[in-house]
Amino acid sequence: MDDTINLNNLKVAFSYKQNKELRYTYYIFKVLQKPFLVKLLSRVATGILKYHIPVQALIKNTVFKVFCSGENLSEAFATIKKLDRYHVKSVLDYVAEGEKNNETFKKNKDIILYNLRKLQEEAPGNSISVKFTSLEDPEFFKRINKAGSVMNSSDQARHEILMRRVESICSAAFENKIIVYFDAEDRNMQDIFDRIVEEMMEKYNKEEAIVYNTLQMYLSDRLPYLDHLLKDSLTKQYFPGIKLVRGAYVEKERETARLENRTSPVYPSREQTDLAFNTALDLCLKEHTRVYTCIASHNEQSTLLAVEAIEKYKITDHYKKVKFSQLYGMRDNLTFNLASTGYNASKYLPYGNVKKAIPYLIRRAEENSSIGEQLNVELIRLKNELTRRKKSNKEFNHLN
Repeated sequence: MDDTINLNNLKVAFSYKQNKELRYTYYIFKVLQKPFLVKLLSRVATGILKYHIPVQALIKNTVFKVFCSGENLSEAFATIKKLDRYHVKSVLDYVAEGEKNNETFKKNKDIILYNLRKLQEEAPGNSISVKFTSLEDPEFFKRINKAGSVMNSSDQARHEILMRRVESICSAAFENKIIVYFDAEDRNMQDIFDRIVEEMMEKYNKEEAIVYNTLQMYLSDRLPYLDHLLKDSLTKQYFPGIKLVRGAYVEKERETARLENRTSPVYPSREQTDLAFNTALDLCLKEHTRVYTCIASHNEQSTLLAVEAIEKYKITDHYKKVKFSQLYGMRDNLTFNLASTGYNASKYLPYGNVKKAIPYLIRRAEENSSIGEQLNVELIRLKNELTRRKKSNKEFNHLN
């Protein structure tokens, strides 16, 4: 591993994109720079879901093309193999959330199991991501989350079916040595998610971390929860898998709390979130002999802090113990420069039907629109790389 890392080497960052792809990404980000266009796109996307408006082609040829790896597994695997040529790993995510019927939940579970086997056969070393709301109704999760351990017989039966689905996924992940990241979602579902993932970690993380829980560090209770998890894993003798993110539902959480007349679970400022994230990062890496960490961040400062902590705590097996991950279509400067310098870096790789991907795509579009300064920096990177390539081609043609 090189002792130095340049996270802004644009040649490395965009090496996997051809000129046409780079220009297309630039124009999509220009659209995301305009809040009124993002609102329009979000309304169109919501209309597709609610009223079945037949304009999916608009979504497919804009944000879907940039932020998703394809509509089917074959297209997703083509992206996985492409990224692998640049030493970038993939976290495969079949997009399906907010479903409402058992037939779909079973189908989603079967698809995830198939993906696990397919990864082991054709792309070992890559991972999967699972949303609990692809396996059960969000309203059910909210209800039993509120009820705690007290459930009626009907809910208890549903919970047992859910646990069998989760168990089958974790068991297959364990058998195939494929890491499974369970996503975090709304705070009013998180307690039940935590309990389920802890149970799976206790069972399947005895030798190494196969099952990971996701901690959204904009939630003010996540540092205390991390402390609980570290103590619980020590008592029960398992290796905790911890994926750290800042969070994807901040405005939704605040609005829900306001409507329900309760205190928001989200830190009131970005600075407090950043501090919580970096505190958790340092704690996990300090405990690297027993903690497996995924730093899923687009923040350059946090990324550099993690690199420094790897050196500070002498984590010689960091490729196994410390993973970095960014969303597909975003922050290539972090992913590709980390990977080229010897770190375990991956892209979160959603795939699936355009309509099913819409909730995910709305979050990505609104997220990019809300972080204006970072979006401007991303646009500058894309423009600078296009300029560099144009200049390089001119010099090459001149020499020949």
